[in-house]
Amino acid sequence: MIDDVIIENGVTIYIIAGIQVEFQGYYSIDVKGTILAVGEPENQIHFTSEFPAAFMIDHSEYAAWNGIKFNNVSTLNSTSKLEYCIFEYSKSFEEKGGAIQIYNASNLEITNCIFQNNVSDFGGAISFEYHSAPKLFGNLFENNYAFISGSPLYCSYSYPRIINNTIVSNFVLNEETFHETAAIHTFISKPQMTNNIIWNNETNFYDPHQLMYCKPFYTTYNDIEFGYNGTGNIEQDPQFTGTGMYLYALDTDSPCIDSGTFSLLSGFEFPEFDIAGYLRFYNDYIDMGAYEWNGMSVKNYDLPISNFELSNYPNPFNPSTTINFVTTDLHENTRIEIYNLKGQKVKNISLSLYHPEFIEGRGGRKYSVIWNGTDELGQSVSSGIYFYKLKAGNFQETTKMMMLK
Repeated sequence: MIDDVIIENGVTIYIIAGIQVEFQGYYSIDVKGTILAVGEPENQIHFTSEFPAAFMIDHSEYAAWNGIKFNNVSTLNSTSKLEYCIFEYSKSFEEKGGAIQIYNASNLEITNCIFQNNVSDFGGAISFEYHSAPKLFGNLFENNYAFISGSPLYCSYSYPRIINNTIVSNFVLNEETFHETAAIHTFISKPQMTNNIIWNNETNFYDPHQLMYCKPFYTTYNDIEFGYNGTGNIEQDPQFTGTGMYLYALDTDSPCIDSGTFSLLSGFEFPEFDIAGYLRFYNDYIDMGAYEWNGMSVKNYDLPISNFELSNYPNPFNPSTTINFVTTDLHENTRIEIYNLKGQKVKNISLSLYHPEFIEGRGGRKYSVIWNGTDELGQSVSSGIYFYKLKAGNFQETTKMMMLK
């Protein structure tokens, strides 16, 4: 983008999955109407600077863009939706909110997005002001910066719903030891904070805490470093995996697994999938944070699975793919189940007819199963994301794949 963009009242702009919106200067998008930027888990929409390598954590405008602004948006307009987007390298100082500023606007839903490397004085990633009540669900906030307070979020006179977000490693750069500040700064506001993980966000205030002036009645079932009053809140290391594509996914022993709640203070429809594209509910429970644990580890199971390396190749595929895993002893009921994005079982593949290849030096056997992209009736399935689940006794492991036609 080479100039500011205004989406006029009554106008709807669509941004399709996979688009990169690159700002070649300190420009912004001013939304008076509606914006629908709906990406996909593996095909996100990317809002970024033209020169990310030159971006600096300071008050300069160089190599930065100036965010998306929702100011005084009419309630008669359709709801704006930002889904599976990445927001990075944006700054805002005359106004609050480094990447997104929300002022007297409520028809907005931000779902399964990533906010990183954004800067402001207040609200390094997002600000809510003057009777704003948008919905934030399942987002990841990391490495955002505020020079005064609210490294990811700043909220004044507003009532946002902040549900199932992972808010980690954001920084308030205010050097005043006695200036009270926090990662999430609220002022005369009632944000509904539920099912979030708020951890390892740093300030220089002598009395470290993560939240400022949030109401305990509206702050429930969160994992909050240094603790916080409110029903269901815990203060335990969330135990992120720390490896792979999703660093902030939950490890097997995480206290955040199954610790969330479906009971919210006002009507809310949970999205079907999490930020990684996995089903949002697992075994009829919901976790805290943006990533839902789907049985991705074997740490809690005493089974003869050794470096099983569940994978498929090619991925994406058309028309068939080979699913592989390694085991020292095949359980009699071991099978592969394939599900679509709606959680409906598409195919069940028994492994009893497959002959393994012995893996020299590892004592295990490699099993390879071919799925030809058909359902139980032999009909070819449509393009899209599918989940394949390895089941062996009480153990199960789930991974995703994509068919492209």
